Amino acid sequence: MSAAPLQIRPAELPELFATDSRTKAMLARLNELGIPGNKTEQYKHFGIKPLLAKDYTRIDAQQGEPQISGKVLSICDGVVTGVPKGVAVSFSTDFQADMQHYDALYYLSHLLTPRCIVLTVEEDAAITVVHQLTQEESLTAYRLVVNVAPQVKASFYETFENEESSGSLLLYGLDVSVGRDAALTWVRNQSSSEMSAVVIGSHRYDVAAQGKLTLQTFDLGAGNALHLYKNDLAEQTEANVAHLLFGTGQAHLGNVVNLRHNGRSAKSVHEAKSILKDRATGIFDGLIRVGHDARYTTARQNAKAILLNDNAFMESKPQLEIYTDELEASHGSTTGELDEAALFYLRSRGISLEAARKILILSFVNEMIDAVEDNEEAEAIRAAFDTAYATKEIL
Repeated sequence: MSAAPLQIRPAELPELFATDSRTKAMLARLNELGIPGNKTEQYKHFGIKPLLAKDYTRIDAQQGEPQISGKVLSICDGVVTGVPKGVAVSFSTDFQADMQHYDALYYLSHLLTPRCIVLTVEEDAAITVVHQLTQEESLTAYRLVVNVAPQVKASFYETFENEESSGSLLLYGLDVSVGRDAALTWVRNQSSSEMSAVVIGSHRYDVAAQGKLTLQTFDLGAGNALHLYKNDLAEQTEANVAHLLFGTGQAHLGNVVNLRHNGRSAKSVHEAKSILKDRATGIFDGLIRVGHDARYTTARQNAKAILLNDNAFMESKPQLEIYTDELEASHGSTTGELDEAALFYLRSRGISLEAARKILILSFVNEMIDAVEDNEEAEAIRAAFDTAYATKEIL
């Protein structure tokens, strides 16, 4: 691993990278979209400009010599230190990025990543992905490519360990291909504090015909994290996407999701629940796009948020973009406070105000947590939520 100073200056980016055709295409796309700023739609409530203007020590991750580690893929400061048994892991310098992604940082993270980490899953598997960040005031970038073979059922459980990475920025992302008749479940459990690195994940999921995608994300705590997804659905696919945010302190947590129905008879359900307190900011920006060839689509989107005090802020933007008449689609969004009548009822039974508030909050979030099929993973998420709820932030 080597370290070098880096600041993200658009005019100097071409000097940082090779001039092969792949790199030129991504630089052109990055230039077309522009480096995100405070007016960039998906970043306008995230405070992206000072993050990208800062001087960082760049962590130049090397390939390393990973060890077999059961079912765990371990990535420490961009270096693969452990690989799951029975899963093919390789490193690619010529992976072709999706040139239709809407997020400029998708291309920047690819440009900053000389070798993508490639996982090929050819038989049913359950894999844990652990991201570890140990460097302060640094910028780390890497990409993870996951190929799920046809008719394979795979599940991934993703966590982050970044409590010793204050002042750092992680630009990473997933390029996932789900084969025909395959099923992928991806669960992300991300807890962070004000001392954790800022995490920006820019992802692409490509689901082939008759494939199934279940994406469940849990963002908890006082840190800053934003994940941006472009999910492409072929004919007769099924996508279930769910997000839970619990932000405290001065957290900025959010998910930007573009669900694209490209083939007929696909189904998608997109749900989000957010709870915010102190001065936390939550972001839900969801677009379901139904293309001209996506007849007989069924799409449903709903976002709900609870603000626990006046200084908390929620941006909720559900959207439908439809180019065919033969479909069923709906969307909605609500933002409010805890039910005062329910609080009064619980307190009238001798329950303290704080305990009553937690009961109502847990009833709000448990549906999301209970939907995680793996009981051990669900309990880990529940424990992470309890820890985040109990933490007292100093503002």
